[in-house]
Amino acid sequence: MELKLPDIVAIGVYNSALAVKNRAITKNRKTTMFEIELPIEKGGISYINSDTMAIDPDMVICAKPGQMRHTKLPYKCYYIHLMVTEGRLYDHLTDIPNYVKTGKYEKYRGIFQRLCEHYEGATEPDEILLQSLVLELIHTLINDSKKLLSHERVKRSNYKAIENTIKYVRENLTSDLSLEVMARRAGFTPVHFHNVFKASTGKTLREYVEEQRVKKAASLLITTDDTLARIAYECGFSSQSYFSYAFKRKMGKTPREYAKEVFKRYGE
Repeated sequence: MELKLPDIVAIGVYNSALAVKNRAITKNRKTTMFEIELPIEKGGISYINSDTMAIDPDMVICAKPGQMRHTKLPYKCYYIHLMVTEGRLYDHLTDIPNYVKTGKYEKYRGIFQRLCEHYEGATEPDEILLQSLVLELIHTLINDSKKLLSHERVKRSNYKAIENTIKYVRENLTSDLSLEVMARRAGFTPVHFHNVFKASTGKTLREYVEEQRVKKAASLLITTDDTLARIAYECGFSSQSYFSYAFKRKMGKTPREYAKEVFKRYGE
């Protein structure tokens, strides 16, 4: 497929302190072209359709034709406005997320600075250089957005795996819920599963499992006449003695003390 070069509409630096006075937010408007922006400093908040993002130099904003956007000020950025209506570049630019966290501010700033330098009063050789810089910008942005999308897919996959693990734990407290077994169920290595689970829940798998077992035991203590040995078994504890130890560590009192206190409070 032929690569159709974009029409460069405008390149420059936008500073709300100079362009917009006595306003805290810009008017909501419908974009008519691709608007690629690199924030120069932290400032306000960007709104594109239903997406919202705090403005930070560690990202690139890519608004597409037909989107509604406005910005909470202050806002200062490098910008380039491009007209592309079809072809491979159009498809690639359309696929880029509205906000791309890059961690490559200096690289993007270098491209935008060169674009600004060669845009004003461009001669024919400069036009060739401008197009090469535009293609470099788009190529870099496409690659970074692919990494971002891949990372987001991994995060969603991890979240789903942890969600399934939590559901399984709650429904199978008497099963083997060791790190090795649960990691295998999720399709992760034990080390990766441990890291993902703790990042998602703030607890290790062992801490979470024990918390759920104690929680169920607390309910059984006040809703059944089961012995402590039976409750320990039904909640998946390895022994009555460990059940009592884990319960007191979590609740601050032994199972019998807890039940006695609850019944006393209820009776009052």
